This record gives sequence, C-alpha cells and structure tokens, in this order.
Amino acid sequence: MSKVSKLFDSRSKEYSQIYGESEKLLHREKRVRAEIVKDMVLRYLSPNPDAVLVDVGCGMGNVILDLKDKGIKAKMYGVDISPEMINLANKKLNSTEYKDINFSVGTLNSVKEKADAVLSLGVIGYQERQEEFLAELSNLVNNKGYLIFTTGNGNSFLRQARRYLSKVDTLIRGKIKRLGVVFHPIKNKQVENVLSSHGFKLEKKVYITFGLGLSASSIERSIDRFFLKYFSNNFIGKYLSLSVIYVYKKVNW
Repeated sequence: MSKVSKLFDSRSKEYSQIYGESEKLLHREKRVRAEIVKDMVLRYLSPNPDAVLVDVGCGMGNVILDLKDKGIKAKMYGVDISPEMINLANKKLNSTEYKDINFSVGTLNSVKEKADAVLSLGVIGYQERQEEFLAELSNLVNNKGYLIFTTGNGNSFLRQARRYLSKVDTLIRGKIKRLGVVFHPIKNKQVENVLSSHGFKLEKKVYITFGLGLSASSIERSIDRFFLKYFSNNFIGKYLSLSVIYVYKKVNW
C-alpha cells in the first residue's frame, strides 16, 4: 500500500467532519471547491442525458452523489486509491437507489471509460510526475468533453510562505506531517503547456483559498471569503491563492 493510500485511509475517519462543520481554512476549501465544481458540471453536462462522468480521486463520493441528487443523468464512475474512502462511498451509494454509479478502488490507470467530463480534485499535487499525470487524465476525455481539476497554486507567494512555515513547524515539533507525503504545487504555465499540446482549450480558471491555513482563525476565514468573492478570477488571485480550479475543453484531438 502506498503512502498516499495510507494517508487517505487515515483521513477517511475525519472526512465527515471536514465536509460538515470544520472551520479550518483547508477543510473549508474542500467544501468550496466541491460546490464550485458541481455548479460547473451542472452547466456543462445537464443538456446531455447520455453523458459519462469519471471522478479520479473521488474520495467518499460526495461530489458524484450530490450531482445525482441535483438531477444529472450521466453514468458516473468514481475511483480512489484509498479502500477506506471507497468503503464510505459505497455505504452512501447503498443508501440510495442509484444504479448508474460505480465506485472502485484503483488509480488513474484503472479507469477504462472515456468520459464527457473527467474530474480530479485535490489529487494532482500528490503525484511525483504531475505533468505526466495531467496528460494521462486528458486522454480519458471525449472530444468536446471537459477536464475539471484542482492544483496547488505554484505561482502563489502565499503557497510558498505556507510551505516554508510548515517546514519550520515540523522542525520545531519534531513531528512528520501527512505520513511524510509531500504535496506539490504546479504553475499555470506548466498546466497550459501540457493541455494545449493535447488539444485542450482553457474554459475557466478560478483561484480559491486565500490565507496560510495553519490555524483555525475566524479572521483568516473572513479574509478568504472577501478575496474569493472579488479576486477569484483576478490576476491578484494568481499570486495570493493557495489553489486553482481549472476547466479545460477538448477541442482538437
């Protein structure tokens, strides 16, 4: 079992809280990005009842299940490296009557379906070869389909500051965080170069999470809400947000 799989197996025990009431900034980020992405999928896939959607790194399946609740007719597949996360997803699925959803343990290479929308939220940063992973994700998308994913913002001054302060905190406390798993940001230009070379065009880019996220601060959350409202599509967001949501459309392949 990989370190990433072990990490998310351990995190599965707290994910209900993360998506529930936790006010930590990076926990809030997961809820914010999920809502933004669900709105995007509703916009792009609602007109197509025969669509297929794949979520790579689906976690406990909340995005897929919420999309079904909102009326998306697409056939949906969720895959995650963590058996415990997929356990949670299937427990939730079994409490519904949905027959066109499949959750399974696996990696990107396990996915055999081509899709009209491919999601991957909070996954790319855990890959050692991010550009290669992004290219492989793009191969799952049907012509005129959408690739919707999030990355750590490699252009952000705040992201760099957070990484530095986190290292200092680790040295002071003498405690290894995230089982030693490193989360890697990636720059906008790298993303653009990979996907443009694979026949994709940028449809939308949203900068999210403004703050260091090192403590549960109400002031930081208020600042985050303000910047998300006014700077999520602004060049300022490029340098002050921790994360980015991208939407690319396959236009020529």
